[in-house]
Parts: sequence; structure tokens; C-alpha cells
Amino acid sequence: MGRYRCSVCNWVFDPGKEGRSFGDVPVDFSCPVCGAPKSAFVPEVAAREESDVTTTVADKLVEQLVALGVDCIYGIPGDSNLPLVDAIRRDGRIRFVLTRHEETAAFMASAHGKMTDRLGVCVSIAGPGSTNLITGLMDASADRSPVLALLGQIPEVHLGSEAFQEIDELELFHPFTTFAETVARPSQALKLTIVAAKHAFKTPGVAALSLPTDVLAERLEGTVYSPDRRLFRQSVHPRHEEIKTAVRLLNQSRRTVILAGWGARGSAGLLLHLADRLEAAVATTSRAKGIIDETGHRSLGVMGSIGSKRAALAAQAADLVVVVGTGFRHANLIPSGVKVIQVDTEPTRIGRTFDVDVGILGDASAVLARLVEKVDEKQADEEFWGRIAE
Repeated sequence: MGRYRCSVCNWVFDPGKEGRSFGDVPVDFSCPVCGAPKSAFVPEVAAREESDVTTTVADKLVEQLVALGVDCIYGIPGDSNLPLVDAIRRDGRIRFVLTRHEETAAFMASAHGKMTDRLGVCVSIAGPGSTNLITGLMDASADRSPVLALLGQIPEVHLGSEAFQEIDELELFHPFTTFAETVARPSQALKLTIVAAKHAFKTPGVAALSLPTDVLAERLEGTVYSPDRRLFRQSVHPRHEEIKTAVRLLNQSRRTVILAGWGARGSAGLLLHLADRLEAAVATTSRAKGIIDETGHRSLGVMGSIGSKRAALAAQAADLVVVVGTGFRHANLIPSGVKVIQVDTEPTRIGRTFDVDVGILGDASAVLARLVEKVDEKQADEEFWGRIAE
């Protein structure tokens, strides 16, 4: 006469209240709350019945996300993520943004990460819901946005049985994520969440957690991890030798163009300060459009396939191009014979599409601050600026 719990919504069949044992209910019995079939019910563990634990895995996941600074989650509710969505509702500190399609949810999470530098989070149901996230998550991966995808999954007890909407989510998501794991036991939930966040911020990129619905409904207590003691994001500082070589090249140049990408988005003041000292012009990539005032006389607008003609012409007239915070795939717009300094936090992006004379590994703000300190102040090259004005 034991109790049975619905692994979808956590409703409990109590023989004492129902007046019959669970074995006596007909095969076509369904959960009165969510409509799940009899096969979705699992026995309650006696020790857990006597426990005074009132919080679930889903509750603790939400607590951990709040501790990580998450204030919005984008997605669509469904059978395989209802415990999580309900936990978000009951907690009240995270806004659940309902979307029309999972792809939209992933794009919104990607944009959230790009614009705030905080963790963007999206949630889906199992099967087709999770596969619908992929286009938006690929955008986050390509643009290095820190995103956590919470993937609904069928009950863990049914994995491997070809159940409705079952797919191997980890196999599908591993190729483009920095981290992907299944929360198969309640004791894994908090640790895997903090590890997933660490990996999302590492590159940055996409981390994914597959969440079987019965595990989400399991009871769990404990203290969430403090990000201050678990999550560390360090800036990359340039080497002295690289800065010294770059300063020498900058001091020799007379017609400098600075090309700023998304990696320089928090360094507008330093960009313009360096441009003022060098009497340089500043262009941006399309993604970085607007990081400096485009009505200012130093702005060339966007450089690239959808950019301004004057930005391309200025690069052709330059004797030095300083590329900051972008891989810049339009190598044809960097004229041959022009000296190039490239600054990036990722060594594989430096010199990937064009030859570089000085490569500086470091955060844009750290590098620009060092350069501003050391470069000579110059007089404007009248011919160069005359061509730009024309």
C-alpha cells in the first residue's frame, strides 16, 4: 500500500486517501493534475516520505541561478520542464519570458549574454523543444555569449526505452557547447549548475544541462554555491614586450586607423583617448556599431561588407591599422603593405585572416590603457585627414 508519485508534475497517489492500492488502479489511469499515464508514476521512497525536506531539485536550481545573478529566463513550458517552471513561479525573483518558439528563446538568451555580459538562460521541453534551441545557441557560440540552456528531458527512469520525445540530448549538443551534462541525481544538481556557469563564462559560450523531469521533482536540501567563492572571471593582461613593440610601431606611424570590434565595447573612452593622442581615425565592425559616437569627427562608421566606403578608403590610405577586439574576416579590406597591430583575448584569432606585425594577447581595456600611457602625442597628418574629409 505504498505511495506513488507522478514523475511529471510530482502529484502523489496516496492509497489512504484514494481507498485502494496503486496496483488496483486500471491500466488507463492518468494523473488527475497533468494527465500523465500510469507508467509515469514511480514509488515513493519510505525514508523520503518521513523527511522534513520541503524543497525540490527544481527549487534549488532556481536558487542557484538567482545567486548567479540570473533575473530572466526565456522559454516555453511543457510536461518535461513543469517542475522547473513552477519553481521559477513560486520563487518570484526570476522573470519567466514566454516565447512563441524555442529558437526565439535561445536568441533572446544569446542577446541577453551579449548585452549584459551576464548569464543568459533559456529553457525548453524534451525532444523537439530542445532541438529548436540549436539555431539560437549556435549564434551564442559563434558570438561568444555566455548562455546556459536548460533542456527538459523525459523521466530518468524511462531513458533508453525509446519513450515519447526521447532523444540523446548530450550527443546532439556536445559539438557546439563548452559543457553539456545530465543531472541524473539530485545530489548533482547544484554542483553541475555552477560548473556549467563556469564553462559558459570561460570562452564565453554555451553550456547545457539536461534535466529529467522526475529528477527535477525529487526532494533536495542544502546551501547553494556562492559565486564569489566559486566563479572567477579574470582579465588577460598584455606582456611588456608586446606593448613595447606596439608602441614603437605606433610612434613611427603617421596615418593610423583603429578598427574596434565587440571585444572593445567597454573601452570607448580609451579608444578615443588613444585616437586623440595618435590623431587616428576610428572604424568599428558592424556588431560594434555605436560603441563610440558616430557623429564625432574621428568616426569612420562601420568597416566591412555592409560598412561605409570612407572607412575602406581610410584603411587604404593608412600606414598602420590597429585591430582591437575582433577577428575581422574581411581580410581584403586590410591593404597589403600596411602594418597591422591586432589585440584579442584569444590567441587563435590573432593573425587568423591577415598578416599581423604585432599581436597582443590581452583584454582591450588593459591593452588600450597601457598604449595610452606610452605612445607619443602626434600632429595630424593633413593629407590623410583631408582625404577622409573629402
